[in-house]
Amino acid sequence: MGSVGAIRSLGRAGYPVHACSSSKEALGLSSRFSTVGIVSPAYDDPAYLPWLRAYLRKHDIRAIVPSEGFLYAIRPVFAEFAHLLPIPPDERVVYRAMSKYEFFEHLARDPSLWRNVPATLFARCEMPAPSEYAGLDLPVFLKADRCHARAGADGGVFIARTHEDARRRTADLLEEYDRVLIQGFVPGTKPGEYLLLWRGQVRAHFANLMLHQSPHRGGFGSLRESWHHEGLAKDAEAKLRAMDWQGAAMLEYRWDPATDRFWCIELNARFWGSLHHALYAGVDFPRLLLDAFFGRPVEPEPSYRDGIRCRLVVPAEIGYVRSRLRDPEVGRRARLWTILEFFLLFLDPRIRADLLWPGDRLLYFRAIGQFLRSLFGRT
Repeated sequence: MGSVGAIRSLGRAGYPVHACSSSKEALGLSSRFSTVGIVSPAYDDPAYLPWLRAYLRKHDIRAIVPSEGFLYAIRPVFAEFAHLLPIPPDERVVYRAMSKYEFFEHLARDPSLWRNVPATLFARCEMPAPSEYAGLDLPVFLKADRCHARAGADGGVFIARTHEDARRRTADLLEEYDRVLIQGFVPGTKPGEYLLLWRGQVRAHFANLMLHQSPHRGGFGSLRESWHHEGLAKDAEAKLRAMDWQGAAMLEYRWDPATDRFWCIELNARFWGSLHHALYAGVDFPRLLLDAFFGRPVEPEPSYRDGIRCRLVVPAEIGYVRSRLRDPEVGRRARLWTILEFFLLFLDPRIRADLLWPGDRLLYFRAIGQFLRSLFGRT
């Protein structure tokens, strides 16, 4: 979804966009804002880098908006492509930002940055002491990074419901990963803070609250609302500057409305899944990023208003509903309201839909078709 948002933003702005994916089903390949949609070799295919070099030469590509998978694919030859990337040119800075472990390890060096972080343990090749786990509120979240996998495993977030289970899971993960991040539960809902930093200046900022998540106890924001929180905005900017980041990035938080306390739980140093929400609110991150990259005149930082809602129906809102219906702790009335609300939200003309983008609405129906085929096991 972040890639689709970038394609639409840049195509609308007049940039010629080459949308590339190893899957012919990727929605961005069919976007009306793509100049061309091309099916590439997979990132882990030995043919990928030769294909990439040839494609860049043939089409005189001047910039690449990278996905995380792309950055891992070019890591052995990062310097060769760094001049095309609107991110820091320093390989160490880039891949540190790709790692949950290294992000928090870096923050831990500065008490002022560590103040708004959940209780955290670092497991690096060996287990923390049992007494350290007791200080973590349940459930415990264990985070493993792809860049620290020993045999090419993907990263992931794993939940442990007891301290003993957390210790067992840590031991298991250390068989596959050199480092594991372990964090305790923090209460509240999930906001996102989104920033574009370029040459030390904030070029754009946006924030939203996740009203629905898929799954509902913590996941992707399927229904979101724009908002402002001065403390969160300042904290996000300070953390991103501490990482020496340049470009667009998202910081995820937990925020407790009862106490106004907040905790940073993740950095995503790339375009994020809810990018369309910022675009609908008038904060055009991809266009502003490439304008900055190409040295175009600096614009005033765009503003936005609170209360703009945006929704991703397929598959995220459906996932939210299914998770609520399957949760034994959600009562019967609450389940009925979940179903009713799902349909009532379609009647509210103020709610924007991620995929129903003006001039590119066909992608909405393509996404529905893909979801139905996956649901019924058809290819």
